[in-house]
Amino acid sequence: MTAAGSLWRRPTTLPGVIKLLGVPAYVWSAICLLLAVVWIFIWPSGQATGTSGFTWLALRWGHTATWLILAAAALAAAVGAPVAAQRIALAALPAYAAFVYAMVTTG
Repeated sequence: MTAAGSLWRRPTTLPGVIKLLGVPAYVWSAICLLLAVVWIFIWPSGQATGTSGFTWLALRWGHTATWLILAAAALAAAVGAPVAAQRIALAALPAYAAFVYAMVTTG
């Protein structure tokens, strides 16, 4: 098994279904998408007051973007592309790092 495929695995009982922690990847994708929708409406608007540019963008959309990217990664895993899933998931790191940086520096 490759390093990229070590987290996402195909169980022997249900061929073709990739699971993470016993939950099918397509379910994880739906959960991540739901969280992205939640973060569209719940965001640190109080901290964003008086900010602009990168900081405002990171506060407003960083968390949402992170969950959208993770949804795409889980979907890639669900369709049988674990290497692509890992690469897509790694793309969530800069989005989340920007969000956390903006939260810490404006808090």
